[in-house]
Amino acid sequence: MPSDRLSRLLTTSLAGSATVATFAKSFTPFYLIGSTAIFVAACLIGLVLLALSWRQILDAAGHVRVILAAMALVYAIVIASYFASSFHQVPLTHLLGILIFHAMFLLFGLASAGALTIVFAILLAQGVAYFIIFGQYALRFGDFVRDGFLQNVFGLGPDLALAIHQQVGSQVALAALAALGLGFGLGFGLGFGRASGPARLLSLAFVPLALLFMYHLQARTAIVALFCSFAFMSFAAFYVRRKTLALLVLSSVIISAAFACVLFFQYALHANIDPKATDPISRTMQEIQEPQPGLRLAIWSGAWHRLVSEPDRLLLGRGVGVYPIDEGFGPPDWLLHATEGAKHYPHSVHLEILYETGILGFLAFSFLILLPLAASIKYWPRLSVQQKLAVAMYVYYVVTMEISGAFAFAYDFQFFLAIAIGVIALKRKEIAGPSEHLDSETVVWPRVASSGRITSASA
Repeated sequence: MPSDRLSRLLTTSLAGSATVATFAKSFTPFYLIGSTAIFVAACLIGLVLLALSWRQILDAAGHVRVILAAMALVYAIVIASYFASSFHQVPLTHLLGILIFHAMFLLFGLASAGALTIVFAILLAQGVAYFIIFGQYALRFGDFVRDGFLQNVFGLGPDLALAIHQQVGSQVALAALAALGLGFGLGFGLGFGRASGPARLLSLAFVPLALLFMYHLQARTAIVALFCSFAFMSFAAFYVRRKTLALLVLSSVIISAAFACVLFFQYALHANIDPKATDPISRTMQEIQEPQPGLRLAIWSGAWHRLVSEPDRLLLGRGVGVYPIDEGFGPPDWLLHATEGAKHYPHSVHLEILYETGILGFLAFSFLILLPLAASIKYWPRLSVQQKLAVAMYVYYVVTMEISGAFAFAYDFQFFLAIAIGVIALKRKEIAGPSEHLDSETVVWPRVASSGRITSASA
């Protein structure tokens, strides 16, 4: 039907523009052609398409009311914290930026869950672009990482080159997950068919290449987060078969990992490290032995020390946007007015939430981010390959945010949080109404008559 084709085209276009908007300010090649212009254009296109898709958005929201209620609670606490503690120190535009841009990217993600193929295609294209750019640099100038530091590959200056290695690694990690989604779900559209052998081999081959690239780039956060994504998928698949045993294994893994971290920390404190060593493990041990200002360990310890030194402020926090003020860099503002304060944050979203909104915000935010994970495990056998990998991308961002995230400006986290919520909404709608059959691997949202085929088997 023409209306169905129009709905599919609308959803695909919205997902494409939303994904471009999400990464417009972090995909480094866009810096060379105008990242701000791309961001604004993609956002405007996305907002227009959102307005045209309002019925589908409301329909999806109706299937995830509890998650949306938890989300509303988090932002209510953020608003209360701002007006109670930081209204006279932090510009109102900082709070408005959080509310406006978070809402926009949450809506973008919710709608994009219906067209995962185009989302994955854009993510894979980003990773391939990095491989091409870094490959040609290596052929012309040699290694793009020297003495442990990324070289000026993009010609943007040495200072910016040092700052972008993590976002490059992060987007390559997402490309690896996207390659699996396309290879096992759609055969890359190369005539292989769905989940064909050549497509699977191509997607599987991309993953170790991405890991080697990230390791050489020393994108440690991206590597850890990618492994956690795969670990979550393995746990979910195991849990639906043997719940008790899966929980026992998970508990053992968590305890063992915590014990291993303590042992590694103690070993790193006394290890003899070659000062010329530039591999990620040696670099981590060097940072443990000599925490440097501006790096994660020093930032975490400083924020934690300030928290425990004033326990009377733990309940409600110090106020949204106060952390950079306490650090001496001045208040942050919103995306349209960059300030020095916006560049400084605790590099851990839970630490930031606890610092600025207190225990109440900490608990509410923890509940919010766990809800999509619990719901996705419940529906895991019914999810398609692409839907499972979309949830894995959300897990990736949860881990990334814990190690190096900023709540106010992490629009990509909001985007993938909403995609995970949208996947759950689609699956609940499919289960609740067989007359509204949805196939998320071929671009969905349209309302069509049931043909008697239920997609849970293929999902």
